[in-house]
Amino acid sequence: MKAMLGVMAGLGTVGLLAVPTVASAQQAAEGTPRLQEIIVTSERRESNVQDVPAAVSAFDPIELERRQVFNALDVMSNVPNLAVSNNPGQATSTTVFLRGIGSTESIVTLDTAIGFYLDDVYFARQGVNNLSMFDVERVEVLRGPQGTLYGRNTSGGAIRVMTKKPSEEFEAKAELMAGEYSSWSAKGSVNVPFTDKFFGRFNALVEQGDGYTKNVILNRDVNDRDNYGGRAAFRWLAADSVTVDLNYDYYRAETNGVYGFDIAGIVRPTAKNYFISSSGDETFSIGKTNGGALTVVWDINDTLELTSITAMRNIYQKWALDFTDQVVPIFKLWTINDTDQFTQEFRLSGSARDGRLKYVTGLYYYDETSYSFIGDQINLWPAPGVRVPLPFFRRYYDVDVKSYAAFAEASYDLTDKFTFTLGGRYTRDEKSLRIDQFIGGDYGFTPPGGIPGYNTASLEAAGIPMDLDDDDFSIKVGGQYRFTDDIMGYLNYSQGYKSGGWSARTNNAAEFVVFDPEYVDSYEAGLRTTMFDGRARLNYTAYYYDYTDFFATATGEGGNFIVATNDAEFYGFEFEGTARLTERLDAFTAIGVQDGKYKKQDETVGDEPQRLPAWTFKVGATYTMPVLDDDNLKFTVDYNFMEDYFTNLQNSELGRSGNVEIWNAVASYGIDGGKYEVFASCTNCFDNQYIAQSFDFAGIGFVQTYPGAPRWWMIGVRANW
Repeated sequence: MKAMLGVMAGLGTVGLLAVPTVASAQQAAEGTPRLQEIIVTSERRESNVQDVPAAVSAFDPIELERRQVFNALDVMSNVPNLAVSNNPGQATSTTVFLRGIGSTESIVTLDTAIGFYLDDVYFARQGVNNLSMFDVERVEVLRGPQGTLYGRNTSGGAIRVMTKKPSEEFEAKAELMAGEYSSWSAKGSVNVPFTDKFFGRFNALVEQGDGYTKNVILNRDVNDRDNYGGRAAFRWLAADSVTVDLNYDYYRAETNGVYGFDIAGIVRPTAKNYFISSSGDETFSIGKTNGGALTVVWDINDTLELTSITAMRNIYQKWALDFTDQVVPIFKLWTINDTDQFTQEFRLSGSARDGRLKYVTGLYYYDETSYSFIGDQINLWPAPGVRVPLPFFRRYYDVDVKSYAAFAEASYDLTDKFTFTLGGRYTRDEKSLRIDQFIGGDYGFTPPGGIPGYNTASLEAAGIPMDLDDDDFSIKVGGQYRFTDDIMGYLNYSQGYKSGGWSARTNNAAEFVVFDPEYVDSYEAGLRTTMFDGRARLNYTAYYYDYTDFFATATGEGGNFIVATNDAEFYGFEFEGTARLTERLDAFTAIGVQDGKYKKQDETVGDEPQRLPAWTFKVGATYTMPVLDDDNLKFTVDYNFMEDYFTNLQNSELGRSGNVEIWNAVASYGIDGGKYEVFASCTNCFDNQYIAQSFDFAGIGFVQTYPGAPRWWMIGVRANW
């Protein structure tokens, strides 16, 4: 803890040292324009991000482009204390850990701790959430429990992607890119005002590529991509006070699997680098999602607004993956996940007492039906060159979830400088699971075969409940003090809740576990500063989490999957800064330091929580140089550092990430005021190799690792009309 306090003090000094640098730059360039304000809706109402008493990282389209954020995975290096990777073998799915909180598991019998939202609609499953960031208005990353306004399964935070809405002006945009590994993409969007009250916005994308890993057994490139999708949105100004938005989107991604790398060298010698696969298995992974939402906003009067959001979504995955990187797989996993969800939210927001009281209250309903098939194909390795195939273990799951919530949050200006916030949310979750196991029969996606194993009735007879009901009431209490018009400080206490479930990824009924909900008490203090006449934003945050029944999953020594729950604590400090140093030069940084520990010893897990890098650091700059009348050259370079951390729960030495040090750069030439643009870029320019994900099955012969993406260069053109 002393070391943490020392680091926090050091980071605070870093931020303060930045101030005179900015000040001197401003003195040299009095005409330098202000930074553009970023408006967010993290509090379910529009606010300048600098006025929000919470830890929010927000990125508008300009920031997304210059930081090369092409999909949800790319957000990682731009947010302090955020670690993101693909789920093992799944390019469409992201594993998100924010301040050490997250989940590596995608099975439908449990939920994640980081909520993912597309236009305020919750994604039930993380199987297909690595969406493209094209035609996006902004991305908001909310750090810390969001129990009051967002509810269940946001105990670690939330990621909100807000798309561009139809508007009254015609506009169009096209983008073509090509790059390394035969990759290319084409994206386009158009906004059409059909009448003065009815508008439409449409976009589409295609992404292709050969892959960056060489399979020396199959003699071809693997980890390819074949993605496409589209979105249609309509806005109707039904009346002066009523706006109706209707949208529908579809996205499909297919790869020939995401082949990993066996780093253990138990069954065979390891390959010479992370991007050589020795799997003899043909694998594939398909992910797709489609859904729509109807949003109606009624401005009842100047101080009262009613919002209704009705949404439906399907999330589907199908894959067959070799998790062992062997010529003959030791463990191959066959999976189908198919989720249908329906959500309805009513929200009333407004102000009173001459604007001193601001409030939001609402009702929320969630209904999910999920089907899953999981088949385990296991070939044991008792001796070199020998494989002993076990019977095919297959399980069929049907999960039904219903959740009901009522919430309210209000902020009151007790004085011109001090604001008090109080909120609460009541949630009731009802879950049911029906399961059937079969042992034997043909491998693959075949009809049930073999002999029956455990099922719903046998598990209930053993005392394991197949129906779970949970209630929770989470609160938020906070104070906000405005020292000046440009400096605001806050202190919050909030609670978070993640629903319980079943650890059902097992072939042994004795290992079938029901786990309790996860609860967190969070304490957070922050300082938000806008300096030098709006030319710099310097923000500081400190936090402490106290967890009850902190949930995690891992692989066991015998090739099984295990669940661990433990009380835990996490704490850290974050600094985010953006400054316009001169009229031509912008600089940005994000620094995070964090630590955490379990309160009790558990032999099934390591001493350190997984995916908890002690340091995350990003610094970058953009230089714009005018050329001719309306043309400009723009250069952006950034450096990202993430200290070595464990990528699995057991703290396996072979599963350490290694220090992550990545340089990115982009150069562009804008023509006619940015109407047209030509650009060249690279990510991970110096080809730093590191491990992003791992499976430790050393007990049955392998430790499968998944590296971060290698160096990737691209060239492209954009046009705006």
